[in-house]
Amino acid sequence: MTDTRQAPKTSAHGVGRPKRGTQASRIDALINAATYVFLRDGYGLASIDKVASEARVSTRTIYERFKNKADLLGAVIRRLVDRMPTVIASADLDGLEPRSALMLIARTSFARARDPDSAALFRIVATESNRFPELAAQMRESDKRCVDSTLADYLRREITRGTLVLADPDKAAALFLQMVFSELHECWLFGDERALAQLDLDSHLHYVIDLFLLGAAPRPGPASCNS
Repeated sequence: MTDTRQAPKTSAHGVGRPKRGTQASRIDALINAATYVFLRDGYGLASIDKVASEARVSTRTIYERFKNKADLLGAVIRRLVDRMPTVIASADLDGLEPRSALMLIARTSFARARDPDSAALFRIVATESNRFPELAAQMRESDKRCVDSTLADYLRREITRGTLVLADPDKAAALFLQMVFSELHECWLFGDERALAQLDLDSHLHYVIDLFLLGAAPRPGPASCNS
């Protein structure tokens, strides 16, 4: 993800209506500025005035495109959601035994989740979820599309092969990822960067995978009794 925490480049023009570029590029520049302000100040301290200052435009220019600060945050989140790629392609998982596949998914998705901008926006949306439930739902649906569905599809293929036994692969995928991200989300919500830095990721992921596979491994059937 692009590091939008760096201040946008200023224009040679004074504050006012943007003079150059297409409508799409001007809106993109406004959203870049808004993203920077939200990440820097959080939703509560962010303002249209601050975004206008960062974007080098008038507040009127922003209000012509966005109703208010909440609408602007929605645009920031929607762009983040739209730009989130699938964590890993299904073809990359085919041929891997479950332990290796689960480790690959866990490491790749964990690295994606630790992106500083994603973490900061997650914290904002989690804090403001009661006020903007639709934004929280958008982020959740994005995660389901990018991560949960990839894992669930892999689990379904392994169930067909007989290497795993799971009644509900979609729920199993969601629970696996909740275990993977449990400590990370706690650090995000409470801002405990030291705890995150001290997290032994290898040990954590191995324990999660061991626990998951213990519940998903095929069980031998009851021994038959010869009369």
